[in-house]
Amino acid sequence: MATGVSSDPIAPPHGTQALLFDCDGTLVDTMGLYRICWRQVFGRYGFEMTDEWFATWAGHSTGPFIRAALPNADADTVTAASAEGVDLFLESTHLLEPLEHVVAIAREYHGRIPMAVVSGGPRSAVVASLDAIGITGLFDAIVTVDDVEHGKPAPDGYLKAIADLGVSAEGCVAYEDTTSGFASARAAGIPVVFDVR
Repeated sequence: MATGVSSDPIAPPHGTQALLFDCDGTLVDTMGLYRICWRQVFGRYGFEMTDEWFATWAGHSTGPFIRAALPNADADTVTAASAEGVDLFLESTHLLEPLEHVVAIAREYHGRIPMAVVSGGPRSAVVASLDAIGITGLFDAIVTVDDVEHGKPAPDGYLKAIADLGVSAEGCVAYEDTTSGFASARAAGIPVVFDVR
């Protein structure tokens, strides 16, 4: 159980049973790198991605994100574009930095209460991001879009993490940075969702 003794504004309240963290833009500063990679990939398919468009769609799982950019693309094209984006990203993970104000919470509560990562990204990119900043071992579970039927903003990822950790939604705290992430956590019944932006 979390003690709640910290004065940190995003410290979990007393009685928290588990901490659930988004990855991109929450634990790891990946958004700038993703913006560069997706701008290149979408450009190859004739879509000019603006920063405003990216800000609107960042945080959605990969499939809906690509379909928003390429609404007429068939399934093979979506799969190909996804692979291109992930490959570009994986080539550059050495450039990633932690978002220390959130990572500090994960380090503080590691080994004290169960913790999981819940991401709308593909497992390969999520694990590479966590590995790049050396925090993969802090978490008891890592749930990605590859593990569920519906990615964020659907609650599937959070529901799986809650089940994997063997806790109740009411006892969880989530850490998020996007509208779709907040919606996902709340739809899973998590009462405390911290906006870490």
